[in-house]
Amino acid sequence: MKVQLIGLGNVGKNLLELVLDEGQRLENMGVNLKFVSVSDSKGTAVDENGLNVSDVLKYKNVGWNGYTYYLKGYSAVKAIKDIDSDIVVELTPSTNDGEPGLSHIKTAFMLKKHVVTANKGPLVVAFKQLKNMSIENNVNFLYEATVAAHVPIFCLLSSCFLTDEILKVEGIFNATTNFIICEMEKGNSFQEALDKAINAGWAETNYADDVDGVDAARKVVILANTIFDSDFKLKDVKIEGIRKIEPLIEEAKKQGKKVKLLCEIIKEGGHISLQVSPKMISSSDPFSTVNYGDMAVKFYFKNSQEIFVSAKFVSPRQTAQAVLNDIVKVALNKCRSQ
Repeated sequence: MKVQLIGLGNVGKNLLELVLDEGQRLENMGVNLKFVSVSDSKGTAVDENGLNVSDVLKYKNVGWNGYTYYLKGYSAVKAIKDIDSDIVVELTPSTNDGEPGLSHIKTAFMLKKHVVTANKGPLVVAFKQLKNMSIENNVNFLYEATVAAHVPIFCLLSSCFLTDEILKVEGIFNATTNFIICEMEKGNSFQEALDKAINAGWAETNYADDVDGVDAARKVVILANTIFDSDFKLKDVKIEGIRKIEPLIEEAKKQGKKVKLLCEIIKEGGHISLQVSPKMISSSDPFSTVNYGDMAVKFYFKNSQEIFVSAKFVSPRQTAQAVLNDIVKVALNKCRSQ
């Protein structure tokens, strides 16, 4: 399967490393991934016979110096249009307007190429439009990694609970705030905990979207739209961040409870409400075991009742694993249809 990769940040690099490390496993599954182009923000490496993945990683780390396959200024959009491929893997950073990822995905769909992404931005801005475009062009659109990295959410819902009704969803979807809250529960101030998160690599220096609950809210939008086939936007989420969380943490300590930044999707009658806010939870709640950079989700079903899934989050390699799994799904479906 011919793959075009867009975005060579932490997740993109880890994806290529996984492809190398799991090469034998992929071969045993009958999956042959040929990377015909790899784009970063400044240009694109191209070889329609398939790039050497080891070389891509090596030359990316030295600014592409001496790499004859790299075309500086050759944009990802142009590469999607010009190069024959089966799938576009979109891993550029999330932005408020969804760009450039939104244009990458739309272009891929118009050319009847499958899309796998970990980029939240386009799905928050234009979920319904993108979903409809994928259906109209008869291509796959997979985005497992957008909500909680490698925590199985969409794959779980699409395979195990097809005949059940979801009444409510709760989740811890932001590793940065979870880390900060855990440090504050140890006695650190918000600023001290934030500094620790930055130093430990759990928070960016531009941390506003995380601590203000916006990043978590984006994930709520994607999850709600997928479950209920809706077209919610960020403005539809009631959002409260953690900047003023210290009094709540102190009260929780007195009551023997913990605090988490909880994402909630609640269906009541014909109404669906979306919310992100700090909540006190009891020590018996499974969310109390989800600490530091870990993430989790709890589904409330009409018949299956409560289903709780959590996962340790250590590095972007786990996000890349979810992306690779989506790619393999597309590849296997393609093999079966031929």
